[in-house]
Amino acid sequence: MPAYLRLIILGAIFICFGSGLSRAQSVLLNDPNQSYLLFERFSVLEVKSGTVTIDSLLRHPQAYAFRPGQKHTFRLNDQPKAYWLRLDLTNQTSQLFTLRIFLLSFNRMVLYETDGARVVNQRELTLKVTNTTDFFQHSKRIWPLHVSRGQTHTIYLYIDTIFATRLPLSAQSSGLLLRESHHEDLFYGFYSGFVLIVILYSLILFVRLGDWDNLLYAIWVFLIGCQIAYTSGQGVELSNQLHNLYFTFTPLFITCITLAHLLFLLSFLPLRQLAPGWYRVGLYFAGFFALTITAFIVLIILRQFTNTFIVSYFGILLGLLEWLFSLSVGIVAFRRGFRPALLFVIGTLVYYSSFIAYILLLVERLPFSFWTLHSGTIGSGLEILIFTLAMGNKVNLLKKRQDEAIREQLRLSEENHHLVERQKQELEQKVEQRTAELQESLTTLQSTQAQLIQKEKLASLGELTAGIAHEIQNPLNFVNNFSEVSTELVEELKSPLNPEGGIRPGEKMDMALFDDLTQNLTKITHHGGRASAIVKGMLEHSRASTGERTPTNLNALADEYLRLAYHGLRAKDKSANCQLITDFGAELPPVSVVPQEIGRVLLNLYNNAFYAVGQRVSIAGKDETYLPTVWVSTRQVNSHVEIGVSDNGMGIPDSIRDKIFQPFFTTKPTGEGTGLGLSLSYDIITKGHGGIMVVKSLEGEGAQFIIQLLCS
Repeated sequence: MPAYLRLIILGAIFICFGSGLSRAQSVLLNDPNQSYLLFERFSVLEVKSGTVTIDSLLRHPQAYAFRPGQKHTFRLNDQPKAYWLRLDLTNQTSQLFTLRIFLLSFNRMVLYETDGARVVNQRELTLKVTNTTDFFQHSKRIWPLHVSRGQTHTIYLYIDTIFATRLPLSAQSSGLLLRESHHEDLFYGFYSGFVLIVILYSLILFVRLGDWDNLLYAIWVFLIGCQIAYTSGQGVELSNQLHNLYFTFTPLFITCITLAHLLFLLSFLPLRQLAPGWYRVGLYFAGFFALTITAFIVLIILRQFTNTFIVSYFGILLGLLEWLFSLSVGIVAFRRGFRPALLFVIGTLVYYSSFIAYILLLVERLPFSFWTLHSGTIGSGLEILIFTLAMGNKVNLLKKRQDEAIREQLRLSEENHHLVERQKQELEQKVEQRTAELQESLTTLQSTQAQLIQKEKLASLGELTAGIAHEIQNPLNFVNNFSEVSTELVEELKSPLNPEGGIRPGEKMDMALFDDLTQNLTKITHHGGRASAIVKGMLEHSRASTGERTPTNLNALADEYLRLAYHGLRAKDKSANCQLITDFGAELPPVSVVPQEIGRVLLNLYNNAFYAVGQRVSIAGKDETYLPTVWVSTRQVNSHVEIGVSDNGMGIPDSIRDKIFQPFFTTKPTGEGTGLGLSLSYDIITKGHGGIMVVKSLEGEGAQFIIQLLCS
C-alpha cells in the first residue's frame, strides 16, 4: 500500500476517533409528562479552574475529550479543578422544556445553551444571590430552555466547586414543572405551618407555665425550620440577605442548631437527678459549643472566617458527636425510669437517619427520588412531631405525678385534720389550765408590783425621816423653851395673889409679865404651826396620791425637797458634806402638777446626786481640791418649765446610759436600792404629766437630769 494512502487512512481514523470523543451525548425529549434525569447522560470534562471557556469549546470541540458521565465521579471540593458538562437535547414536542437542578451542591455554575457554535441562552447560578437575581427561578433552581420543536441544542454546564459526587438535574416540560412545583409548595407550606404552630404553642406554654423546656424547644424548632427553608431554596424569596448570610456562615448556623438541641436535651431530660455524671458531660459539651460559636463570631468580626470544606466538616462532626451523646443520655434516662425519653431517642434516630440518607444521596449511595431528595425535611418534621409528643408525654407524666402527690396530700391532710382536732381539744384544756395559772400569777405579780412601788415610796419616805426629824426638832425646842419660860412667868404672876385669888395687900400685878407671857405663847403657836406643817407635808408625801393636779410653785417645791433630802443625808452621816447651789427662775409661773409625785421625783434625783458625789468622795479620799456640789435650777423655756438637777459625781458610763430608766436596773450594791426609783420617776414625768425627762452625763465628771413640764 502506498505511503500516502496509509497516511490518509490513519488521518481518517484519528478524525473519526476524535470526533467520537468530542461528540455530545443526545437526549430525545418526546413526552411532556416525563421528567428526564440528565446527569448520567452528560459528558464530563475535567479541567483546571479558569483555563477553558465556552468560546474555546465551541471553536475547537475536537480539542477536548469529554467522557461519559456514568463513568465519572466528582471530587468533593477540589477547588483547583473545574468541570464542563455537555449534553444535546432534541425537542419533539410542542411544549418548551426547563432544565431543573435539584440540589445546590456547588458554589458556582454557569449554564450555556448553544445552537451550533452560537450561544442562545446563558445563566449563572450561585449559592448566593444578588438584587438582579430572579428569586423565583433561584428558589426553584430552574433554567428555561429555548429549544423548540424539532430543534436540537447543546447544553454546557461549567462547575468550579462542587460538594457532592453527583448532580441531580432533569429536563421537564412547563406543565410538568408547574405540577411538581405546586406539590413541593404544598409540601413545604404544610411543613412551615406545622413548624410555626409548634413554635407558637411552645412559646404560649412557656409564657403561661414558665417552663424553660418549651422556650428552648421553640428556639431549636425555629432554627431547624430556618435551615430547611434556606437549604431547600424556599427562604430566598423571603429574604435574600438572610439567604446569603446562611450560606456564608453555614458552620456557625449548624453549631448554633447543635447547641440549641443540646440545651433542650439537658432541660427536657431530668439528667441532673437521674444521671449527674452525664449531665456534667452535657454541660462540658455545651460550653465547648459556646466557645466554638464565640470563635466563629470573632473570626467573622476580624474578617478571617472562610467557609471551607474543612470548617463545614468540623460543624458536621460536632453535630454527629451531639447526636451520639443525645442517643446515649436518652437511653440512660429511659432505662432509669423516665419514659418520655423513649420518644426522644426515636425522634433523634429518625432525624439523623434522614440526614444520613441525604448524605448517601449526595455520594450516590441511594437512588434519586422525591423521598431521598426531601429526606432532611421529612426527617426534621417527624423529629419535631415526635419531640412534641414527648413534651406532651412529659407534661402528662408530671400531671399524673402531681395528681398522685395531691391525693397523698389530701390523705395526709385528712389525717392531720383528725390529729389537729385531738390536739386542739388537748390544747384547749391545757390553755384553760394555763390561763388560770397565768391569771393567778398576774394577780400575784400585780400585788408584788404594788408592794414594790409602795416599798419605793416608803424608801423615799425613810430618806426624809431624818431630815423631817431635824426640821421638827427646831420648832419643838422653841416650844419647849418658851413653855418653860412661860411657866416661870405664870409662877411670878401667881406670887401677889392670896389663896382666894385676890391680891394681897401691898402687892400689885406686873403687867409686863403678861406681855412677856403673851409673846411666849405667840412664839409657841408659831413654832407649833411649823411642826404641824412639817408633819402635814410628811403625811401628804406618804399617803397615796389622788392624781389631781394643782397649780404648784416649783421653786418652793424644789427647795423644800432639797432641804429635806440634805438634812436626811446629814442625819445618816454626820461627816457628809455637800455644797448646794440653787438657781431658781424669778418669774416662774405656777405649773399644774401632782405635787406629791413631782416631789417624789425630785427627792429621788437629789438622793442619787448625793450618792454620786459621796462615791466620788470615797474614791478621791483626801483630795482637798474636790468639792462635792449639787446644782438645782429652774427656768421657763417658751411654753415649758425646765428643772435641772446636776452633780459633779462619778457620772454615768455610756454602756449603761440607755438602761437607767429600765425597771429594777441599779448600780448600787445589793440591799441599797430597788432599781425602781428612776423608772417610776420617768413614768411620772412622761406618762403621768406628759413631760420629758432626759439625762446628760460625762463619765468621771458628773451627770445632769433635765425635766420639762408644760406650763399651766
